[in-house]
Amino acid sequence: MRLQAQWVDMRGNYGSSVTWTTDVIDQETGRKVGFIENERSPAKRRVSLFGGKYQGDFVSPLECAAFAKGVEAVLNHIVGVDSEQIETSEAA
Repeated sequence: MRLQAQWVDMRGNYGSSVTWTTDVIDQETGRKVGFIENERSPAKRRVSLFGGKYQGDFVSPLECAAFAKGVEAVLNHIVGVDSEQIETSEAA
């Protein structure tokens, strides 16, 4: 699994609240696995992954990307541990 959080440049002179929603994509499968709600004024971002199982509120796009990479690392580790346990039990 390799998650990609799409980035939105929220700079600009907006007189009112403006909101964008971007997707978080698993680059290996091409599936949408979540979204980022980006709001301008006040600037904030809400990340939701895997049907809301993993969520967080952030200010910068780097924080969003780091959160997505952290979820990716944990899930890849869990899948790797599960795969190793299956291989070990089959060899026994």
